[in-house]
Amino acid sequence: MIRNISISAFINTIFILALIAISITFAIFIKLDKQRFNISMQKKYELVAESVIKSLNSNPGKSGLKIIIKPFKVKEIENDELKLKIINEAKPIIMRKSELGMYRIFSLEDTLYIYVQRDGYNLMLQDIQSYSYNLLIIALAISLSLGILLSLYYILKKKLKPLRDLNNEIKKFSQGDLNVKIYSNSTDEIGTIAKTFDNAITHINNQTKSKDLFMRNMMHELKTPITKAMFIAETLQDDKKREMLQRAFHRMDDIIKELAMVEKLTSSNTFVYKELTSFFKIYTKTVEITMISADKISAKINDFKLNADTAMLSVALKNLIDNAIKFSPNKHASLIANKHRIDVISEGEALKYDLEYYTEPFSQEEKRSDGFGLGLYIVKTIANLHDYKLIYKHQNGKNIFTILID
Repeated sequence: MIRNISISAFINTIFILALIAISITFAIFIKLDKQRFNISMQKKYELVAESVIKSLNSNPGKSGLKIIIKPFKVKEIENDELKLKIINEAKPIIMRKSELGMYRIFSLEDTLYIYVQRDGYNLMLQDIQSYSYNLLIIALAISLSLGILLSLYYILKKKLKPLRDLNNEIKKFSQGDLNVKIYSNSTDEIGTIAKTFDNAITHINNQTKSKDLFMRNMMHELKTPITKAMFIAETLQDDKKREMLQRAFHRMDDIIKELAMVEKLTSSNTFVYKELTSFFKIYTKTVEITMISADKISAKINDFKLNADTAMLSVALKNLIDNAIKFSPNKHASLIANKHRIDVISEGEALKYDLEYYTEPFSQEEKRSDGFGLGLYIVKTIANLHDYKLIYKHQNGKNIFTILID
């Protein structure tokens, strides 16, 4: 479970637990220190009470009584109402009896009082010294501890901010934004990772640009001689040689068109021009660019409207129909379409591998002269760009390729 927690959440949890631990520790410390303080004060008052009782042996008067209790830093409470309130309402802490007399220590509203009784003397004494009970020191210790903890938390979160920024840039890059630029001036591990990743992005961009430039130049350079060769082939008198050369040059032209489509689909500038159109319009465009005779395909279409790039979706259907006709024994394909799905069906043996194998570029089940391994890759890419899904199944001796629309 801990392995699934993000670093930020883990740090937050650790500091919350640390804050709780510090709070509990200081709460226990304050309670114990208060108990210790009360015990020490009780012992002090016991000594004061016993000393006052002994001093009353001389039967002092009013003035003499003040002289006796003055060294003990206490004063006599002369207000009878307060004395009665202390006796009746205060909590008795200690009561001692001896041959000389009796004394009690009361606690009222966190204040301790000494009540001494001997031979007609009933003295209620109160300490005239003030005790801070270390509260100021404890408050400073708590403030210092919390200050250090919060400072560490702030420093650590600030230290991790470049990591969050790096994660955001990596997400953008994974979503196809190749113009990501990562800046980092730090020399720590995070800074090193950021600089390495930035260098990798630059390297990938340079390679992509080189590949795109190479593909465009190659297709441009090949297109012209192939076109010229096709015209020259038309002039041959030998029908067999003319047909063989034309077929070869047409295939080369198809390969260049497939590579051009792949280059377009994988380009970072790919734009899907979606418009509200009818499926019948897309199908008509598909038949036009497929250039097949009517007897090689049968269609059952419940026409419907959809938002799609007509040119792209026509190419995808063209590739599915081409594959269905090429690799079926009877050279025939069926198309069934409604607002939920488009099925291209043909007779034939089931694929040897999963669909994913054939949707990788340049994948073929076996070496064929009439395939370049890009058809299903192009279909899947176009489907994904439209948020559609390409699936496959083999049923009753037929291969069924389906584009799920919703």
